[in-house]
Amino acid sequence: MYNKILGALLGAAVGDAMGAATELRSIRQIQETFGGKVTDFYTPPDDTIAKGRKAGMVTDAFSIPYILIKNVLKNSGSFSTELAQQALMEWASHGEWFEPFAGMTTRKAINRLKEDKGKMSDWAYAGHLGNKLFKGHYYALSSNGAATKAFPMGLFNPGDLDKAIEDTIAVTMSSHDDKYSISGACAVAAAVSRAMEEKMSVYDIVQAGFYGAKIGEEKGEKIALHYPGPSVQKRMDMAVNVAIKEGNPDIIMKKLADIIGSGPAISETVPAAFGLFIANNGETMQSIYGGVNIGDETSAIASITGVLGGAYNGVDSITPGYQEIIEKQNGMDLSCMADEIYRCFLR
Repeated sequence: MYNKILGALLGAAVGDAMGAATELRSIRQIQETFGGKVTDFYTPPDDTIAKGRKAGMVTDAFSIPYILIKNVLKNSGSFSTELAQQALMEWASHGEWFEPFAGMTTRKAINRLKEDKGKMSDWAYAGHLGNKLFKGHYYALSSNGAATKAFPMGLFNPGDLDKAIEDTIAVTMSSHDDKYSISGACAVAAAVSRAMEEKMSVYDIVQAGFYGAKIGEEKGEKIALHYPGPSVQKRMDMAVNVAIKEGNPDIIMKKLADIIGSGPAISETVPAAFGLFIANNGETMQSIYGGVNIGDETSAIASITGVLGGAYNGVDSITPGYQEIIEKQNGMDLSCMADEIYRCFLR
């Protein structure tokens, strides 16, 4: 179990940090800039969001769930909307993460929380704010930030998909209160929950993702915002069909980018990540490379493929030496965090 926990943490961090250098570029632009396929850490170019950062440094895709986990550990492994709010505020206090990386939805959620703390109940403001500012542009609200911070709920609920989904809904409502965000986040959490079990297959993990997307959408429709937009679950089905009809992972990656998209909408990021995970037979590093090279939201997609692969295969499936790079460049101790999470299961 410990190896799976550490594998999930490191896989998510490696995918995020490696994808930081390729973000916003197309597949062709990535190949032109880096001289081919990216399979290692690079210093982010000056025209990327992560400009000024060093190779191996993470972005919001991993740092937000990292801070969330730290807060959950202080709370004996329990999740709540209030705890997620607290974690977001703590993350926002880290200028090196918040200023360059806070996404549109997360940034506005944090700023509104700072302004209206105690004035609005249960984050009702998030839906109100979104409805006012982004009417007709669902993708500006249903962003992948909900999905990248969803894996801790799967990590703390190994094999218990329904509890992982329940916790994910509570956490997602802290910043992304719409059914699409909830659906995508629950897909990731449920898949990680299943991947944490022994003797699971890629098929089992993907089916858990479908279950999470379905239940998340159904429950989200009852408690959260509902506005026009594509179903994460149905987009996942499209991505799976793309992945199983072509044997070459690089061709699948290109088709996923062309058909599903790899942008910030959760209905692109999550299906693309599952498609890449299938295309690479669940192999951790190959799945990460797929996310890094698919273009656009590479940090988010590679972080999700990384956590799926890391939870499925364990930490030994990740390139030796990468843990040391991640920990040194980001001032993190992932082994210690994994041990603390593991101890939660022994109580």
